[in-house]
Amino acid sequence: MYGKLLFVVGLGAGYLVGTNRGRKDYEMLTTRVSELWLDPRVQKVAKQATDVVEKNVPMGEKVTEARTAATKAARENVGPSTRGSSSAPGTSSASAAS
Repeated sequence: MYGKLLFVVGLGAGYLVGTNRGRKDYEMLTTRVSELWLDPRVQKVAKQATDVVEKNVPMGEKVTEARTAATKAARENVGPSTRGSSSAPGTSSASAAS
């Protein structure tokens, strides 16, 4: 049963990536997920969950700090300033010119 499920998921992923219609569906899906994540109600629940973790888990603050650092690093690597750049993510333009 697990193998069949994995096969169907693989077919779906192949469809999304491999066809023009699939690409449009994928872009629509990513747009919708982004809109959902930015919804104030979702952000409110995410904040509440973060607060519960920070309050009840001894390592909550360290986890939150690590999450914040990882988010910041990801935004720096993927942010609008690197789009259109010819260098690979995580490399500076000075090293690409060398």
